[in-house]
Parts: sequence; structure tokens; C-alpha cells
Amino acid sequence: MPDTAEWELVREEARPAGPVSPRRSRASTGLFDEVLRRPAVEAEDAEDDEGYGSPALQISTWRRLGQGLIADIRQELLHGRPFLFLPVLIGLGSIWWFTRPQDLPRLPILLAFCAAGLVWVRVRFRHPMLGLAFGIATVGLSGMLLADAETWRLGTVIIDSPVTTVIRGRVLSSEPNASGNQRYVIALQQTRFPSLKRMPQQVALLARGRHDLLKPGDWMEGRARLSPPSGPALPGLNDFAFASYFEGIGAIGYFYQPPKRIEPDASAASLGLIERAGNVFQETTEDVRNAISDRIRFLVPGDSGAFAVAIVTGERRGLSDKANNDLRVSGLAHIISISGLHMALAGGLFFVGIRRLLSLVPGMAEAWPIKKTAAAGAIATTTGYFLISGYDIAAQRAYLMMVIMLSAAFFDRPVLSLRNAALAAFLVILLSPSQVMGPSLQMSFAATFALIAGFDLWRRRPRLPALLPPIPLLAPLKPLGTAVVGSLMTSALGGVSTAIFSAAHFHRVGLHGLEANLFAAPIISMLVMPAAMIGVLLMPFGLDRWPIEAMGLGLDAVLAIARQVATWGAGFTFGRFEWWFLPLSATGLMVLALMKTRLRLIGLAMMLTAFVYEAVKSDPPLPNLAVTEDGQLFAILRQGDRNMVTAATNRAKPPGFVFSQWRSVIDIADPVPPEMLKKPASAGEPAEKGKAKPPKKNREREQTDPQQALAEMQTAKAKAATQTDIFHCRSDGFCIAKLSNGWTVSLVQNRDFAQAACQLSDLVVAPQVGSAQIEAAKTDSDQTGRHDMRAKQGNQPKSDVYTACMPTSRPALTSMTPTRPETAKDEALSSQEELAQTEPASQAEFGQNVLASSTQEAQQPTASTSRSAPVVLTRDALRHFGAMEITLGDPVARKLHIQTAFNGEYRPWTRHRYFDWRKNTYEQPVPDDRPGQRQSVDAALLDKSTQSSNTPAQDGEGSKDDPLADIAPLSGASDSGE
Repeated sequence: MPDTAEWELVREEARPAGPVSPRRSRASTGLFDEVLRRPAVEAEDAEDDEGYGSPALQISTWRRLGQGLIADIRQELLHGRPFLFLPVLIGLGSIWWFTRPQDLPRLPILLAFCAAGLVWVRVRFRHPMLGLAFGIATVGLSGMLLADAETWRLGTVIIDSPVTTVIRGRVLSSEPNASGNQRYVIALQQTRFPSLKRMPQQVALLARGRHDLLKPGDWMEGRARLSPPSGPALPGLNDFAFASYFEGIGAIGYFYQPPKRIEPDASAASLGLIERAGNVFQETTEDVRNAISDRIRFLVPGDSGAFAVAIVTGERRGLSDKANNDLRVSGLAHIISISGLHMALAGGLFFVGIRRLLSLVPGMAEAWPIKKTAAAGAIATTTGYFLISGYDIAAQRAYLMMVIMLSAAFFDRPVLSLRNAALAAFLVILLSPSQVMGPSLQMSFAATFALIAGFDLWRRRPRLPALLPPIPLLAPLKPLGTAVVGSLMTSALGGVSTAIFSAAHFHRVGLHGLEANLFAAPIISMLVMPAAMIGVLLMPFGLDRWPIEAMGLGLDAVLAIARQVATWGAGFTFGRFEWWFLPLSATGLMVLALMKTRLRLIGLAMMLTAFVYEAVKSDPPLPNLAVTEDGQLFAILRQGDRNMVTAATNRAKPPGFVFSQWRSVIDIADPVPPEMLKKPASAGEPAEKGKAKPPKKNREREQTDPQQALAEMQTAKAKAATQTDIFHCRSDGFCIAKLSNGWTVSLVQNRDFAQAACQLSDLVVAPQVGSAQIEAAKTDSDQTGRHDMRAKQGNQPKSDVYTACMPTSRPALTSMTPTRPETAKDEALSSQEELAQTEPASQAEFGQNVLASSTQEAQQPTASTSRSAPVVLTRDALRHFGAMEITLGDPVARKLHIQTAFNGEYRPWTRHRYFDWRKNTYEQPVPDDRPGQRQSVDAALLDKSTQSSNTPAQDGEGSKDDPLADIAPLSGASDSGE
């Protein structure tokens, strides 16, 4: 008798006599039967116990649902599904830690993790449901600890304000952009003139023009302008400082002149053997990478060559803006980044190719495990591809996933499985938890899980009988049809699974991505990637011309497809979602993809809840004004025709990077440029005839008399009254606009016009004026300084310079001042009354976006009282709270609602906003104290590398460390330290 027949007899004897419920399959019998088993209730017992003549006990609907839920959970446990949710739970714990406004205490989290883990170990078998709950808590707490550990390990120092200084350091990487300029990532060793107290470890700087290109490992020196990484362009958008912190970049900027190559510093010789070996290895790989990139650009010029370099070596900055936009709109932008697609094609082609070649050798397939040999060769290939890809985060994740999946072949396990994908995600989050906050990891693993789960369902679908008999003539076309159907399914699953993240992060979902990927995917898979691999392998022998050119032809076709599809429409655009939309919908997607039983419908319900709410909710009102965190871009927003928004800006050409982010959430048409005013001939002191002007760096900035500044702004205000909702600007001083709702707003770009702006405007944005300077000007102290000197030159007491403007660190509440005090005594009394009426903790200061009248009604002006004091947004307010959206209310009472990008967050990547260079301390916000109060924290306690790597400023150079003291970009002021 065959073995299978014997086993069937054994199963027949072991099978229970009665009918088996479909819910209790063979896989469900096991470890948890004793825990969840309940004795059956007989009809006679039910009749005796209940006293009724019912033939059987009627089970309630809720109890039946509960029993079904428990049975489904048992099925998921027995199928090992909890392991698939391990990276999801760790990621949720990390996300919770990263999104807290303050640093969470480490010790309580560690103690809770240990306690939850201990309880899970003790009860996981005896009480599975209780063990499941404590297991979820343990994994979530571990994600918080991992996020805390990564943040502490990096300790990136981000500079607090823009500054000009001479830097010296070692080049880590070099990459050209589309304009031909070179972008260097530099490990700083020293800064001079001034010497920074908080020197960042690494900076990313742009070198313009032609110069002697520096290679990785070279030491260089040059004068550069350093700025902190950008914050959100509008409230709710991406904070680029977060990504820069975890990339180790503490400042960005540009060189004033091409940097110079210098001899290595003495500290280079003091490095240990391991450090020197690591540097040599990194420099070697960077040299190989640059050589490959240069060769590809030489053989394939233009956007096609830049595209080829992007998918081979990971240098993505060479593509033009037009090509980038076409790829993004058409849904093909994912091809640019080296990700799972490229690694899978590179490793898969070598795996299949080596296995087929070895199978052609007689006796090889029988004597050797050629599948494992092919897997080893594919791993080696993907490793080489990863080394020349620039170690990008997406490349790291794709490489790790590919290695895990290929390694499954060594253990005779399925290569493509949800467990392998979950293991890869777990290791990626374990090494770098901060990646869970970015769209790259979220979209990558969402698409991976969706593709594997979707094709698994397709493979297990019920086979339906053919509607038509087979046609012999169409048999050769069957493989083509299968490939087309597979490509359609791949594009559909990938597009649907990543649409959530595209809408939440980029506020856009491509409408024709399915068609574009259907046409472009075969070209990438069958022509571009094979030609690229063959070309790189033949490059050392000089035989790479024809495969590289073939790759260029394929990429020309891909760009042509992108251009054509981009003309069909940009797709759907979305505004800003609720904060809970992405966590709820993404968790629902994971439940839908990873669950095996009916519990996956819970994920579908979660997704539908998020989608329906966002679809039916009303749009928020359009703000009247928008201002960036540096105050350099100020816009008046109003609703135009065809649901388009008109934006009148203070600059004829707004910064493209910032303005594109504004357009991603607000349907802004082309910006309306300002009306430029001519500078009066009397402004400034003309140079004497026959006498040359001193060099720019040796002459002081020309100052404007307060009376002249007032006259100029009055003239501009009169012109603005005749043409509302548009800025009237003087290129080196100010902008002023009269709004149709009665408000007068101004932007002060030169501190000399601050007093006039306070007298003529209802709202003043003064990015060149600090709150401390205004407060100092409102007193009669004898402190010296350029600000006080300017007040004295105006022949007015310091207390009168900014009396009308009463800015505090509470930008949304500055309009609460009831009246404009006429004397110093009245001013002091008014300040005391305001302080007594203010709440203990200002909502605008610590996290709420409020209307001024929501906490305190401003006193309405009468015939005998003046209007409320103007609202002033100073440099400190913009620095602490970031970009702002302002909704204007009553212009008489000067009520307004301000929504800020930051609401008192004090995290390592936002801490630089509260650094006081004068005291070398962090002015930490204290939510429990009075509004505007700060708690000073020694900077050395927060920046680990301050004492080891930062050179302290010399005596007398304190003013040079103030990067904002002399910054007036439109007024001719010199940079700090010059």
C-alpha cells in the first residue's frame, strides 16, 4: 500500500465522528485549544436550566461575533501572522516618539518595556490573548527606544542662523547638478572669521562656476554662506531639518568663490587604523562611482545621460526641471531613485542568467546546487551595484531586502514571501528608525506587501472554466498576454498601494500612472537595465559604448512617454489632511494586505473611514496672508476665478523651491509681481566727485533718516490705496500693501523703516528686527549698539522708536493690546493690565492656533481712544514658529488668526531655533510658566560634540557670531564677520 494511502487511513481513524465545523480546520487545532475550548451546551440542559420549553439555547449575535473574532485571531496566530506585523508595530512606536513635541523621558519607557516584555514571556502560552496585548506593547515600546537611541547616537549639530564664515574640512562626496554646479558634502574640521561656537559636523555646499573639481578625500578651504536646513514652507508641510538631522547635515549653503584644495590637516594623521581604512574604502568607491558617471555622461549627453547616471550611480541632481516634472506628473518618478525595482532587476537577471548557464553544462545541475550558486552570484552582483549607488537610503533598503530574499534560496525557502519582506522591513527599521517618517520607506514596503499579497490571492483564485475553446493560432500570443496582464496587475497594485502616501506627502496622485508604467516598464526591464549591467561590466575593457548607447535610446523612449503622458493631465491634487489620516489609512492597508482571514476587512473599514471623512469634510477658509520662516517671501492670497488662488508676492520671481511647495497644497496661479518704487535721489550720501567709493566690504551700510523713511512709506501707502491687494516695494527697504478688507500690511527689509511701518501699518513683518532689540529700544537704558545709535541719530528717545509696536514671542496675541499708551506711565499700566489678564499659558505660544479674541476680547476703540497697537512679527517670532498663514479679522481691533508651522516643539532637530548665541544657551519654552518665558539650558549639555569638535569664539568676536546682526540682503549690508 502506498504511503499516502496509509496516512489517509490514519487520518480517517483519527477524524472525529461528528461533522466538523468549517471554522475548525486542521490548522486550527493545536496550542490554544485548552484555553479557548468551551463545553457544548445540550438542549436538555438548556431546557432544565432556563425553565423554558425551547428546544435549544439561542446564542446572541454579539456572542456569535465574539466567538468568530476569537476563532479568526487563532487562525492568524497559527499562520504566524504576528511576525508580519512586527515592523508595523515597531514603526508605529517610532512614529509616536518622533512626533511628540518634547523629548520623552528614557527611563520610564525602558522600565515599561522591560515590564511588558516580562509579562509577555510569562503569559504568552497560558493566556494567548493577554500575551498578544503585552507583546504589542513590548514591540511598540521597543520602537520608541530605537528612535531615542538613533537620535542620541547621531547628535547632529544644526546651526541656529545664517552666517558667513571660512570653513576647512574634508570632502565626503561630490555631485554635479543640472546647471553644471558642484555640490559637496564636507566634514568640517574648523571655521574661522568667525569661529562658530556650535560647528556642525557636516555641511552641504554648492560651488558655482568652473573650478578645480575636488574628489572625495580631498581637503579644502573656502568662504561660504551657511544656513540651517529649511523648515516647512507652510504649516503642515515637510520639515527638511528632520531629514537633514538624520543624514548628519547640520547646514546648507554655497561658496562665495570656488574652494581651494589644501594639504590634509594634522588631525588626519591621528586617525586610527579602522578609521583610515574606512576613509580609504569610501574614497575608492566614490572615485569608481564618479568615473562611471563621467563615462556615461560622455557617451549619452543631455537628460538621457543624467537619467542613466541616476539609475546606475544614484546621482539624481543632473536631470533638468522639465524632465523631473514630466516624470513626476506621469507617475514615472520612482524610476529615478535606485530602489527595489532596480535591485530586483539587477539581482534577478543575474540569478536567472547564471542558473540557466549552469544548467547547460552536462552534469552540473545534478552534481551541484546551481540554484544556490546562482543566488550567491546574484548577491555579489547586487552588492557591487549597491557600492556604486552612493549608499542612498532607498538603495540601502532595497539592497537589504534583496539580500534577504536571495538568501532564502540557501535554506530552500520561497524567495518571494511576506515573511522575507517583513524581515527586511524589520532590519531596516532596526538600523534606522527615522526612515519610517519619510515617504520612501512607506511607499516601498507598502508596494512590496501589496504586490506579494495580491499575487498570492491571484494564484489561489478559483479556476473558472474557459468561455471559449482554445485557438491554436493564438497559442504563441499567450506568453505576451500573460506578460501584459502581469504588468497591468503590478502597476495597479503598486499605484493603489502608494496613492495614500503620495496624496499625504506630496498632495498629488497621478491620473495616468497606470498607462505610463505599462509602456515604460517593459523598456526598463528588457532594454535599459540589461544594457546598463552589460555596459558597467565591459567598461574596464573599453567595450561599453554600444550597451551604454542602447541604454540611452531606451531612456529617450521613457522620457518621451513621460512627456506625452504629462500632457494628458496632472492628476488629482489634495490639500492638507488631518494628522490622523495617514496613520489610520496606512495601518488599514497593512491589515488588509497581511491578514489571511476575515479580519482583513477591518483594514478595509479603516481605510474607508479615512477616505470618506476627507471626502465629505469642508475645506478650511483660505488665509489672507502667507509668510515664510525667514520673512523673505510674503504673499497676499485671495480667491480668483475657476477656483484658482491669486498670490500677490513681494518678489517678482518667488523662490522656486518654496513656491512649488505652496502650490502643492494651494491652487495658486502665476504670482502677481509687486509694483516697484524708485529709490529717491536724496536717499543715502552720494560720493564726492573725483573720489572713489571705498570697497563694499570696508564701507558701512547707508542709513535712512526716520523722517525720510516715513515720507517714503507714506507715498507708497497712498499708491497702495489706489491699487489694493498688491505690494508696492522699494527694492532695498520695504513693501507695503492695502488690502481690500481694510488692513494695511508691510514687510520691513531694512531696519531703518521699522518705525515708519509701525506708524502706518496694521501688521508688520520685520525679519531683520528681533524682539530683544525692540524691547531694548522701548527702555531708557544706556546700552550701546547700532540699533540704539540709529535711534539717537533720529533725534528721538529710544522709548519712542517702537512704542506703537509691541511685539512679543506670542505672534497671534500681539493684537490684544487695548490702546496705544500715550505716556510711559500709561504704557507701564497697560502692560501690567495685559499681563494680569493673560492666561497662564499662551495657546499661541505652546501649540494652539487661536484667534486673538478667543481668549480675550480686545477693547473696542471709541471716539476717545486710538486703535489697537499694530501686530508685529519679528525675527524671533518667525524663527521660533516658522512659516505662518494669517487670517485677518476686524482691522480696527486688529484681530487675526495665525497658524504656525511649529507650536513649541523642542526636539533635537528643532532645538536650534531656540539657541541664544549671546549666552550660548538654549531658551527652552516652558509650557507651565507665563507666556513668553523661557528656560535657559546650557548648550554644552545638549550638543555632545560641542566640547570635542567646536572651536569656541575668541574674546571680542561675539558680534561676529551673531549671524543676523548685519543681515539685510536687500539693503547692502555686509555679511556677519566681514
